Amino acid sequence: MAERVVICGAGVIGGSIAYHLAKRGVFATLVENDGVAAGASGAAAGILTPPLPHTSDSPVFELQRRGYDMHVELSRTLPEESGVDYGFQYTPRATIAATEEEERAARAAAEALTAAGRDGRWIETSELRELTGWVDGGEARGAVLLEPSAHVDAYRYSLALVTAAERMGATVRSGEVRGLATEDGRVVGVRVGDDVVEADAVVVAMGPWSGDSSSWLGLPVPIEPLKGQIVKVQGAPDITPFSFGRGGMYVVVKHEGIVFLGTTEERVGFDRGTTVEARDEILEFAVGFASGLESAEFVEQTACLRPLSGDGVPIMGAVPGLEGVYLATGHGRQGILQSPPSGLAMAELILDGATDTLDLTPFDPGRFATGSR
Repeated sequence: MAERVVICGAGVIGGSIAYHLAKRGVFATLVENDGVAAGASGAAAGILTPPLPHTSDSPVFELQRRGYDMHVELSRTLPEESGVDYGFQYTPRATIAATEEEERAARAAAEALTAAGRDGRWIETSELRELTGWVDGGEARGAVLLEPSAHVDAYRYSLALVTAAERMGATVRSGEVRGLATEDGRVVGVRVGDDVVEADAVVVAMGPWSGDSSSWLGLPVPIEPLKGQIVKVQGAPDITPFSFGRGGMYVVVKHEGIVFLGTTEERVGFDRGTTVEARDEILEFAVGFASGLESAEFVEQTACLRPLSGDGVPIMGAVPGLEGVYLATGHGRQGILQSPPSGLAMAELILDGATDTLDLTPFDPGRFATGSR
């Protein structure tokens, strides 16, 4: 069993792996070039949404389902283990339908939820307005009122994972990972700056920068940054907690009336700057369905880079041809949601050689190798 594990990256995925390893008595070293959750993990909206039943054929369905369930479980223990309150809370939610096609899809989703014994029903915009007091629906045809979802403060949740792991014995080391040290096809360490940190197992979990490891691993790691911008506004003090979305856009009321509005999907390389164009697009969406937000006070605009894999599916598992080396990246917009089962499954794989938590076959890093499917 591996005893000296080095995790390259202290984002939410690396933190979750370190946490679950520590629960098994193995205390990893997290190597981070910036700061804990300094990338997408710390800037995300932290929305935790259980998957809809009719998406069960998706390769990430089980990852989403287990992610939501494990977040509920963690909310009862992780704050105490870490000493970090990360604001886990439930919020009623709806999906807005503004076109005939969206209405058909929304009604089908409601029927699928009902058939599965879960909450979900079609409502008119008038009922949406009555329920919330501030979401008037604009020119929407209606919405599906869904079972409540949850959300967290993404940065504080990521910090909680790392802090809890540290309290159990893990360490965080600052430095730039420059490659691996290997002997006879097996990893023996990680090159951090001019030093080599000895290791029996190494996990590359560097978010959108994981692609840099391709030359070390002798394996294509098709990861690109997917930029997402978020606008935060201060709503009325008594604004009803609620969230709604349409397509990839959302509005979520957080603690103390802070409202998260997002988000964009931009393929612009490693540019993390915010833009006026994105701000206006996001505000237009939000105000279009909740006109009361027009008077909300601007708080800040942020941007982060999310790791998007070549096929949109996370990359998790053992690296072929290099014993003791693993990849865990490519979770796109759902890194926060999918982090608990991803961390647990990777910890099991490292320590046991297999995992009971998830079938990792769809996430196999070797799928991108020449001649693979």
